[in-house]
Amino acid sequence: MRTWLLSFLCLSGIVSMQAQTYIEDLRVVSPKPLSDVNGRLTVTITADRMTDVSAFCVEELTPGGIQLTKGGRGKFRVDTKRLPAGPFTIQLRGTNAQGERDMYELQLYNVNPKAARHAGIPDTIPQGAADMECVFWDDFDKEDISISVDGRGVRYNAHKPTFGDFSGWPFRSPTSDAEGPFVQRDDYLIIQARKPEGSRGSTGLLATVDMDGNGFWARPPFYMECRMMAQSAPGTWPAFWTVTNIHRGIGDELDIIEAYGGWGDGNPNSPDYWCTAHYWGQTDADGNELKAPCKLISMADHGSGSSWSEEFHTYGLFVDESYTIYYLDDEEVLRHPTNPVSYAHPHVLLVNYAIGGASGWKVDLERYGNRSNMYVDYIRVFQRP
Repeated sequence: MRTWLLSFLCLSGIVSMQAQTYIEDLRVVSPKPLSDVNGRLTVTITADRMTDVSAFCVEELTPGGIQLTKGGRGKFRVDTKRLPAGPFTIQLRGTNAQGERDMYELQLYNVNPKAARHAGIPDTIPQGAADMECVFWDDFDKEDISISVDGRGVRYNAHKPTFGDFSGWPFRSPTSDAEGPFVQRDDYLIIQARKPEGSRGSTGLLATVDMDGNGFWARPPFYMECRMMAQSAPGTWPAFWTVTNIHRGIGDELDIIEAYGGWGDGNPNSPDYWCTAHYWGQTDADGNELKAPCKLISMADHGSGSSWSEEFHTYGLFVDESYTIYYLDDEEVLRHPTNPVSYAHPHVLLVNYAIGGASGWKVDLERYGNRSNMYVDYIRVFQRP
């Protein structure tokens, strides 16, 4: 995760992969972002410069589009029984005759008792975990999240161990405040990104070892996975990843998912995500920086075809002596030879919702009241006995 990433993505064509011009035009009048909803949901919007607007929640909610008045106001209704229980996203997509587009993601929480609920951690064994035992898991179904400022004496550290917090909205320690970075609800961990007026903002990170290096380390051969969902908005940067060394020097970093949110000029403009390895402090036989694999994962080509912000997906990683394999919803999406450091050393797990910072992307969450959520359903790790 480095600042050169912005220029790298530009050279890779990610910034310009959408030919259309994106503008910020769509607004939601009601309900407010992150509201609880139940029964018949009415969504009221404004779109001053858009002529065609549709709403999606994985599938289209408004066949034929949303009727707009001359003043650019429109609304649509949907039965919340049709929507996922708990957290879900309604994605508004707008266009006009000038070729301008807009994308707005409305995060809501469905409390309708008749909505279909997921089953939590599945009983099935992922294909990457064959012949392994589950040694670490968290369904986040308990109110006590067990996290502290340094991780000592609890399960999770609220900061990257020993050095290197990298979010523009700083990672904060747990608080009793309902607007703090960590909230447990139903069987989800909610990582809350918030920026009250006049503040630097705050958001959250989980690491499985404390500042002394004590805690859970995944030892190869292993398979690990995380089921999660976040919002695509300018500056959002959700990730699930590992590192083999919490001190500066030689070490491997494996980014299982590194996603970048936002549509419009200066934003990634991609619904996809990156699988990336970093071989820190290592050189090849010629003394050059050791190159590591990197791949943009096209989510439209896998599973339901929905993006990381539209619904929950499960992101997995397998490491043994021969191969490192990345999974999306139990489907292999990238394989490369395992770097010796990745196999020889144990790995720390990290899950975070960074906002801006070292990513290099701009931050603009004004349309959402400077409030955005990442939802973590579960994490689990399997190891070979």
